[in-house]
Amino acid sequence: MLRNITRSYSNKIRSAVKVPNESYIKDRKVTFDRNFPVHKRTKAWEKDGMDKDKWFRKNYAHVHAREKNARLNNGGSDPFDKKKKYYDRIKQEESSKREQFRSHRSEYTKMHPLQGLKPNPLVDYVFGTNSVISALTAKKREYFVKLHHYGPLNTQIQSLCSKNNIQTEEVDKHRLNLYTNYAVHNNVVLECKPLQPPELSHLGLVNHEACTFDKSEIDYDQAVNTREKFMTNDNKKNPLGIYLDEVVDPHNVGAIIRSAYFLGADFMVLSHKNCAPLSPVVSKVSSGTMELLPIFTTAKPLQFFEKSKQDGGWMFVTSHMSISQKGNHLTMNELSGMLNELPVVLVVGNEGNGVRTNLLNRSDFTVEIPFGRDPTEGRNTIDSLNVSVATALLINGFLN
Repeated sequence: MLRNITRSYSNKIRSAVKVPNESYIKDRKVTFDRNFPVHKRTKAWEKDGMDKDKWFRKNYAHVHAREKNARLNNGGSDPFDKKKKYYDRIKQEESSKREQFRSHRSEYTKMHPLQGLKPNPLVDYVFGTNSVISALTAKKREYFVKLHHYGPLNTQIQSLCSKNNIQTEEVDKHRLNLYTNYAVHNNVVLECKPLQPPELSHLGLVNHEACTFDKSEIDYDQAVNTREKFMTNDNKKNPLGIYLDEVVDPHNVGAIIRSAYFLGADFMVLSHKNCAPLSPVVSKVSSGTMELLPIFTTAKPLQFFEKSKQDGGWMFVTSHMSISQKGNHLTMNELSGMLNELPVVLVVGNEGNGVRTNLLNRSDFTVEIPFGRDPTEGRNTIDSLNVSVATALLINGFLN
């Protein structure tokens, strides 16, 4: 009985309780996301109440049209020239690198032997202690500009500069390296006028009493007769000259000048064409004897040979390897004593081709330095001496 009363009372109470939003809860499913706060940004077209495509057409149609026109004008791409500017910058950088490379390589390019050291065609940079002292002592050059040195200056050079009123300037070693193309300059460089050897037409008669010989020099297309002294001794009563025919290596020319001066030759004649000029390199290799030995040039070697033989009685002996013509070929032993009879000009030729054929045909005699070993041993690789060594041996053969 009590159970029935309790059950009827509870039903009445449950019906009296009203749950808020009960109808809404029945219609929708309750989830976590529904009760979790979400901050959603309202789009621009939603604020204006417009469709997204219509809103963009209205606000940005002119921008798209401008970009389209720019693409058409630039070939369809790169509307703001960004790509073009990028490639232009790359090309400019590559061009700058190539120019730097060419400039750097040109500073260390190997110079041709005939070019010599000519950074300035009006100035020579004579380097080396002996070369500078010889140049200041001989005074063959018309003027001296300045003496550049690094560190303490040689007392003899200092005295010669003071005597000749030559300005001295102490500089860094790098500048001396640039003046001399990184040669061995002994920390002293003399800036002066290039050495200009006189042009010779031909050689004349020999005066044994005065120890002089006549020569004809070319001065502004006019022949001027002058005289030159020579040395004499028991084995040498006549002058000895050296003629270089197209010797192109300045080191060979310098070595020949040094040997000729040391052994006692009287002068030297260079072919005007295809012969190494008297550059500072030649002066350095010759240890300054280039400034002391009389040196001439000739532009017409054939005429020089013929007139010297006719007017002065000079004898031309040419260094040659062939002995096909035995009638006018001399041995090394036969050279001794020739200077007691006649004045002699020793002719030596190019390092590779030797003396030219037209000069060889106009020579009085030919001479060859004999091969000291068995002819079948090593002759195929070494068949001759260096031109400077061969010239020194031949000069010694004449004077001893």
